[in-house]
Amino acid sequence: MRMVEKLVYRREWPSVDAVLLPGGFFRLRNAIGALSQDDRRSALIATKAAKLCAEASRVLEAQHPTSMLVVGLDADPVSRKVGGDQLVAAWRAGDVAGLARKTFPSDGDTNGKLPPYPVFAADFASSPRFVSLRSGHRALLLGCYDAFGTRSVVHSRFADLVAMRLARGRHGGLHEPSLALRHAFLTRWRTLIRAHPPDLALCAIHGFKRPGMDGYWQRHGIAGASAALGGIPVIGAAHFNKALPASVDRSVLAASSVPLSHLELGPHRPMHALAPDEGFTVADEDGDPVALIRRFDLALGANRQGTYDEHRQSDECARR
Repeated sequence: MRMVEKLVYRREWPSVDAVLLPGGFFRLRNAIGALSQDDRRSALIATKAAKLCAEASRVLEAQHPTSMLVVGLDADPVSRKVGGDQLVAAWRAGDVAGLARKTFPSDGDTNGKLPPYPVFAADFASSPRFVSLRSGHRALLLGCYDAFGTRSVVHSRFADLVAMRLARGRHGGLHEPSLALRHAFLTRWRTLIRAHPPDLALCAIHGFKRPGMDGYWQRHGIAGASAALGGIPVIGAAHFNKALPASVDRSVLAASSVPLSHLELGPHRPMHALAPDEGFTVADEDGDPVALIRRFDLALGANRQGTYDEHRQSDECARR
């Protein structure tokens, strides 16, 4: 609420389309991933975190009509053997406008150190992860490592399928998915993205120990997603545990107009960091900096369906 109020008071800023907060900004006690999409929404709305987000979005609405508040929420593990949820939800004027559950786990999500994160087939074809901005452009909601998974739109070799170590079957049981099932999930995901080409991607990232440790994410996750999605802007938000970035142009976690050839550079992929247009720091009651707010003024284009046709041709050539 403090961050939203600071935005509202900054009346010299132009109208804001969306405000993005990091992954795991709130924590839910009960996982909702096993529910249907409608039941997920109902269960989310009943939580204290959702009520706070709804209230904050109404405050934002007063100064920036039809703007969207995008927040990452994590749910506690279901049990010692099954992990919880990693969600990204969007609110507009107090109502839930979009809801996405992370589809691509990282290795740390499933390598046994924590209860493994389960993937569900429905999430790979879930249209509520697309939201319409005030401008009419389509935004894609990404849950943390989904940014890396989005690169698979170009080719399956750019996705990490090994980390999918737990999946729910047709009858509700959880099991280790076969390679064929993992590729079936990937096919659903690629079909979804190609059917709804986004103009912008918003990624709720969990966090880094300190600024400067986000370079891998910037080069391979953020810039990689922009390249795979036709060069659209990809904006991320993350927690920094030790300290905030020293200035608004450090650790930006944003990229735009990244060429498709970026994906072929492997470990030599450059940063392609997109500099923000302006920013400011929010302090707590003791005057200590607790948040860095950055504004990106983006010239969004039309949905790029043609780009996906090029990717499909590229993929077919690679299979040959």
